[in-house]
Amino acid sequence: MIFSPLELLMIAIIFTWIGFVRTGLGFGGAVLGLPILLLIGGSPIDWLPIIGIHLLFFSSITLSNSLKQVDWHYLKKSLPWILPAKIIGVIGLLSLPPNVMTVIVYLITILYSLTWINNSQIISKKTWINNLLLFFGGYLSGTSLMGGALLVAV
Repeated sequence: MIFSPLELLMIAIIFTWIGFVRTGLGFGGAVLGLPILLLIGGSPIDWLPIIGIHLLFFSSITLSNSLKQVDWHYLKKSLPWILPAKIIGVIGLLSLPPNVMTVIVYLITILYSLTWINNSQIISKKTWINNLLLFFGGYLSGTSLMGGALLVAV
């Protein structure tokens, strides 16, 4: 992709904003940034490598500031549900057409924004529903780095 100077400036502003969101909230930078980047151009697979590097950097900052607050027991319990789904999602990202991925990204963003606007939460007292949400969030995270809303909800 080739960008004009104005588009490069807009991309820099968007990535700066994504970093502030990620550092401030601890999640959500990709959820909110990828749809805006798609308005500039390209497909999700064009943006995800740089978003991945960006998330690693800002996730490291967030994690280093709150390492003592990580629930390691829960993390060990949830990773068997998240990681296989994430790998399946990455395979889907590489094999699905860009138009389908763009629709998935916007649908997730719409769902995320509606739950935020309505101040609603996904609350479950059943383990199998929590595991299903973890699996689904892992898959979405693998396909588009957008599973934060589901993973945080559980």
